[in-house]
Amino acid sequence: MVANRQQEDRVPPAQASIAEDELDLFSYIQVLVKYRWTMLLVCFLAMATSGTISFLWPPSYVAKASIVPPIELSGGKTGLSSLLGGSEGALLRSMMDTTSVADLYVGILESRTVVDAIIDRFDLVHVYDVNESRYETEKALRKRTRIDASEEGIVTITVEDRDPNRAAAVANAYVEELDKQNKKLSVGQATSKRVFLENRLKEVEQKLSRIESIPTREAQIQEMLYELLMRELELARIEEAKSMPTIQVLDVAQPPERHKPKGTVSKALLAGIVSFLCVVFFAFSRDYCTRCRQREQGCLRTAEPAGIQAAVKAADAG
Repeated sequence: MVANRQQEDRVPPAQASIAEDELDLFSYIQVLVKYRWTMLLVCFLAMATSGTISFLWPPSYVAKASIVPPIELSGGKTGLSSLLGGSEGALLRSMMDTTSVADLYVGILESRTVVDAIIDRFDLVHVYDVNESRYETEKALRKRTRIDASEEGIVTITVEDRDPNRAAAVANAYVEELDKQNKKLSVGQATSKRVFLENRLKEVEQKLSRIESIPTREAQIQEMLYELLMRELELARIEEAKSMPTIQVLDVAQPPERHKPKGTVSKALLAGIVSFLCVVFFAFSRDYCTRCRQREQGCLRTAEPAGIQAAVKAADAG
């Protein structure tokens, strides 16, 4: 009898309270009901704050310009591709198809050279509130600009700005800078070709100046080569003097009449959902800590009577 009572007294109080600490669905509901007013207040404040800030935030305007590669670069038999026949011409046309040219345009538009030209042209270092940091200005411009190429080869330039006129002007400036860089690269290639042909012509002229001392067949070859180089030189000079646009503008950017949707309602709902989850996490964490403290206090209260009973039983046994 005494042994059974001692075994009952030795049962840890923590095991007896495990069932009380385990939360079931009803306990979850009780916690939510207990903190319902805190949840409503926090969610309301978060939604109201987010909605107010979004509503009062300055509007942004989006302007869009689109371009397409020149027709002669998208498969037409003009230029150098017309001079090459068979597999060489097909290979060149496949390399210069619409998609590859569009990707090339995107790379040029996203280059640091074009971005720096846009920053200097519109004095964006002072327009953007970035403490006159050119690095931060470049980041801000890239963040406000989106350049995409479709499967059909159409390149779209989208610029977002608080000023609708500046948004359209920057989008069109990207197109102008692309055309400028294209001309610069094309003229550079034409200039290199012209210089090469001029040097080659000088060599042929030197040989022709000593035509009496060379065999007749070789002299005829040099004369034919001279005529061919002269024609190529004239073509290179014409190509170098070209000033026609190297791109075709499909849509010129116009100042937008309406600003970009602010998303006030969606932002307010998102803030409400996030705040609700945070309050729920806080409520269950606090309830868990409260239960842990109550369990520790219960263990201390049960430990004192158990010690007294053990001392009494030891005295009776003696």
